[in-house]
Amino acid sequence: MLARGDQYFRELWKSLADSDRSLLRRIIHGETPTQQDKGVVRKLARKEILTIEGNAFQVPLVQKYIEQLQEEE
Repeated sequence: MLARGDQYFRELWKSLADSDRSLLRRIIHGETPTQQDKGVVRKLARKEILTIEGNAFQVPLVQKYIEQLQEEE
């Protein structure tokens, strides 16, 4: 599924700001968003990437894609 949607996921990743990507990487590594991340969490929740609490991904495939990116880096 990730291979078929590669273009979508790549475009989604590229469309994110550095601060968005940084937060998503930290969440993948098990960190909890801080108060300073509140604005980024709201933004990513509106984009339906994170839950409003900011501690989980709304779409598991997006999470899998980002995890895969982390493994490749």
